[in-house]
Amino acid sequence: MPRLTVQPLLAALETALGVPARTLASAGAEIRRAALYALGAQQEADGVAAFAVEGRRYLATRYGRGHGAIVLFGPFRHPEDPPCDAPLLDAPAVARARRALAQAAEGLSQVMTAERKRLELAAQVELIDSAAIAITGELELSTVLHRIVDLARDVAGARYAALGVINERGEIVSLIASGMSEEEQARVPHIPHGRGILGRLLREGKTIRLRDLRTNPDAYGFPEGHPEMRSFLGVPITSRGRVLGNLYLTEKRFARDFTDEDVRLVELLARYAGVAIENAGLYQRAEAQQARLQAIIDQLPEAVLLVEPNPERVTLANTQAAHLLGWEIRPPLSLEEFLAANPRFQVDDTPMNPDDIPVVRALRYGETSRREIRMVRSDGRVITALVNAAPVRDAGKITAAIAVFQDISAIKDAEQLKDDFLSLISHELRTPMTTIQGGALLLLQNGADLDEQTRHEILTDIANESRRLAGLVENMVQLANIRAGRFGMDSEPVHLRTLLQRAIDAMQEQEPKHPFVLDVERDLLALGDPGRLDQVVRNLLQNAIKYAPAGTPIEVSAARGENGTVIVSVRDHGPGIDEEDLPFVFERFQRGKQAVLRNTAGMGLGLYLSKHLIEAHGGQIWIERPPDGGTSIHFSVPAITDDL
Repeated sequence: MPRLTVQPLLAALETALGVPARTLASAGAEIRRAALYALGAQQEADGVAAFAVEGRRYLATRYGRGHGAIVLFGPFRHPEDPPCDAPLLDAPAVARARRALAQAAEGLSQVMTAERKRLELAAQVELIDSAAIAITGELELSTVLHRIVDLARDVAGARYAALGVINERGEIVSLIASGMSEEEQARVPHIPHGRGILGRLLREGKTIRLRDLRTNPDAYGFPEGHPEMRSFLGVPITSRGRVLGNLYLTEKRFARDFTDEDVRLVELLARYAGVAIENAGLYQRAEAQQARLQAIIDQLPEAVLLVEPNPERVTLANTQAAHLLGWEIRPPLSLEEFLAANPRFQVDDTPMNPDDIPVVRALRYGETSRREIRMVRSDGRVITALVNAAPVRDAGKITAAIAVFQDISAIKDAEQLKDDFLSLISHELRTPMTTIQGGALLLLQNGADLDEQTRHEILTDIANESRRLAGLVENMVQLANIRAGRFGMDSEPVHLRTLLQRAIDAMQEQEPKHPFVLDVERDLLALGDPGRLDQVVRNLLQNAIKYAPAGTPIEVSAARGENGTVIVSVRDHGPGIDEEDLPFVFERFQRGKQAVLRNTAGMGLGLYLSKHLIEAHGGQIWIERPPDGGTSIHFSVPAITDDL
């Protein structure tokens, strides 16, 4: 307790007895020990004890419910001492000390009571302040509401507390209770309808304090199962002039009514609560807005990134960004981490300086840009992207930068494919056209001077190159039909030995340098389009002829497979297909390393068309590399069996 609160008591004793009075704490060590011993030996808790130290007499008495002590400094004398002017330690002296103590103690008690109330109120305000910091910093609305109602119950010393959340029409839509067990809450059939006292609080928006709400004329009564309640304190929670909810406190502990201090404290808490609820609501709405924005941009086919400054970090990324960049981005992520984890950005195969990346320039320098960049991902895949980046400004200040990445790899691949195709088609057409044109001019200019055999050879070359040219055109037409979905078939029983032998005879007439070996099971029938199957077989035979050395056999076989299929195989004894070319052999315009090294003619369409033709029959086509070298190409089509 502060020293100043004892001064009135000390002054009263000095006036009544005419001797100095001091607190025990300000006395010497010997006097303190003697005084405490004397006070401890006396029987009366509020009495006055006499004691002597070094021949000098003192009186001691307690104050403040026995927690402190006062020493009266003499001079005092005992009745047996020699006569002098000092007061005696007789009954009248002690009685005067007691009366002075009682009078001074009454005033001191009032001072102490006021001081205690002041300290208690300060402690409660400090509690509210510290709790307010906690609740205003909390952004989860449900947590905020529960903390507010628990704190209100503690501050007001109430048995029950509740917080009614109201909607824009002023209706109670939910109620958070404190002080009631789950069983008690379960017995209450519904939340309040907002009639009676609660309705009045909703209408007036002012604090209501009642000693007994049951006897109030506005009372509407409690629903069945609701605990009985008497004292009531209702305080509105407002923010910016708008009522957000109400605090209800009932059953003041250790008193019949809530005090003025309770009202002030709960109203103070309500003001803090209004700010906290408003903040949590704003955060909740911002989160909902963010979720809607995220849902919208996640539907975009382009990758979208939002980068903010101070500190530089990625704060928004859609699912397409993860798909394009090859790793999952979890904002917020520092820009430095993003650039370190991201694919290598390149322009013309040259790594980009991070400061030159479009979104970085938009954020740091406010540049709007549109440019193509290449990204080399960690899985080795190379992506070509068209990047549009722009700064986002607020009052002229850059607050963010947005970048949209459009994957144009397919477009760039198509452009490259077109260029490759034009180069290839010009090369493939030039050879037959040169032969045809040269032979025709030779016959036209010198035909009469040429012997019969020479003219026959020239005409044969013209015929062969014409067939080759027709084949190129036919392949191109079929490619266009397949891509346009204009692809039809007429299925019928196909005698495989006859079909395979006819294709071999045609190839052998054109390429007599290879022996052909045919092995077909007897009476083997397939279900398919004879013309389409003949085209597939000829494509495979032409492929074998291109790569097999002259004089090596080309083996053709057909046998029954599993699940009602027949399997046709064509094998050559050439150098075989390189391992790295295997995944791409059935793609259009793809020519393996061996074709390039050997300068083999062809457009890379034969196996591509064959794959589509076989799959149109419901079959499959695949390639194997035999252990002893060469290449085996197999395809399966439905077989005709006795069960059909």
